[in-house]
Amino acid sequence: MDMGRTVVRFDGFEVDLRAGELRKGNVNVRLQEQPLQILTMLLDRAGDVVTRDELKTRLWPGGTSVDFEHSVNAAIKRLRTALGDTADHPRYVETLHRRGYRFVAPIDLDGARDQARRAAGVLPPANGRPRLVVLPFKNLSGDPAQDYFGEGMTEEIIAQLGQRSARHLGVIARASATSLRDSGRSARDIGQCLRADYLIDGSVRRERDRVRITVQLVETGGETHLWAESYDRELVDCLTIQAEVASQVADALALELLPERSARSGRTRHPGAYQAYLKGRFHWNTPGDTGVERAIAYYDEALSLDPGFAAAYSARARAWVTVSDYHRQPPRLALAAARESAGRALAIDPTEYEAHVALAEVQRVLDWDAAAATTSYRAALAVNPDHDATQRYFALFLAARGRGSEAVAMADRACELDPLCLTLNTGAAAVRFFGGDFEGALERCRHTLDMEPSFVQAGRLMSAALVQLGRIRDAVDAIERLPRSRMNPVSLAWMGHALATGGHESRARDVLGRLRRMEKDQYVPAYHVALVHAALGDVDLAMASLERACEQRDPWLDTVGVDPRFAMLDRDPRFPALRARILGEA
Repeated sequence: MDMGRTVVRFDGFEVDLRAGELRKGNVNVRLQEQPLQILTMLLDRAGDVVTRDELKTRLWPGGTSVDFEHSVNAAIKRLRTALGDTADHPRYVETLHRRGYRFVAPIDLDGARDQARRAAGVLPPANGRPRLVVLPFKNLSGDPAQDYFGEGMTEEIIAQLGQRSARHLGVIARASATSLRDSGRSARDIGQCLRADYLIDGSVRRERDRVRITVQLVETGGETHLWAESYDRELVDCLTIQAEVASQVADALALELLPERSARSGRTRHPGAYQAYLKGRFHWNTPGDTGVERAIAYYDEALSLDPGFAAAYSARARAWVTVSDYHRQPPRLALAAARESAGRALAIDPTEYEAHVALAEVQRVLDWDAAAATTSYRAALAVNPDHDATQRYFALFLAARGRGSEAVAMADRACELDPLCLTLNTGAAAVRFFGGDFEGALERCRHTLDMEPSFVQAGRLMSAALVQLGRIRDAVDAIERLPRSRMNPVSLAWMGHALATGGHESRARDVLGRLRRMEKDQYVPAYHVALVHAALGDVDLAMASLERACEQRDPWLDTVGVDPRFAMLDRDPRFPALRARILGEA
């Protein structure tokens, strides 16, 4: 394969080597750096063997300290997961025992020819999104010296559309559009030549101190005019006029082409607010909860600059839910902040689905209102049926109420949308754990840890599943392998539960002592302390801790009735009453 190419296609997949992205159809498939490098090497030598030594040299150069055998196996497994491939029946990546790997699927040669044409500026990048070309604006002023204004108008609209809709709309580069200037081709011909679904055609007429800018949007296949508008302005500052009109055109076009996103009233026009919001999203997307506090700080900055920025309120609400989920602060305080932000977002824009799911979590955890939470989950999914976080939260909600098959189906659907997400895969393990499928939970945890061995949530859930399977030593080993820096009160309590279940009473009570000492400096969730008391057979202390958890409004509380670690409390009449109170059945 000619690696001068930047896009490679096979069997419905598309690998953008320059951007480092794998796509199938219209969907981006998440793939980490090492699996992507392996895929690149395999595609480069499709049909030939790439040895394990070659992989080691490329991915782990001399001086890199790593367990190579485990790391390459994990990277190959992540690659196969992303491709929907298996080692037993390989469609793409074949294992040659003790030698290496070979890419066995045919590569799309027609795509190679397209790539050559694309390099010449004839075709836009093929990325599955609707494609649009902005044709050079015509100068109707009769003075060639005024051509620059139309050129500037063209560039400004391309820039505005690229900034606002890059992930949802492919805007063809200016050079390709310019090559068709004054070609006399029909909209259909231009669409076929550039593989553009839509085109923007416009003109500029200057007369003395005024300018008229006319713009129209055309669907190329049917040569259908979808929208047109004229803008009359006094010619005071050319750049200001271009920016202002281009912004209005971009808004109008996005409304036509992406109505589900652009009909919102809560977007910001403040560049500083948008920059702060983007920085917040960057920190939000770091693993686990490591970036959540910085994310909130940036969202606060964005909202101070634009108090009407609905998306920033939604993101802030989700971030405060995460603070509660990870027990960084008492849940009551965190969820009160989440409620306030979600409410503001929805007052500005009722289609903010992240605000709906944040509100659902507040209603589930803080209000113990299952009906209201169900309504909010469904409202989020009505706006965005493919929102994986909503599906994960809703799946856990269903599992807590004994609706195991529905929970598993929804959790698995979330994983299909993002198969390499550690959090989603751990969520799929959790709903199996709460449904009593401990082997299934264990397998999901192992799959997650193959992708990231240090992922704490999967490591401790695997430990809990091993406890239920009677493999106490393995359970303790699993949780002791967690990074010491992440041995927080929850992980420590789960270790105490495993020790107590295995008969190591003295060590389990030592864990309780450590948890008590931690309370002086940080929040220690009582729900998880109750696990240790329950395993030790201290029923009164376990119930007292659960009552404290009710006061704290721990996000795990509604799972108390399906968490097998509390099964021994069923004989105490206080426990069913507490469970009914939490689930709204009392």
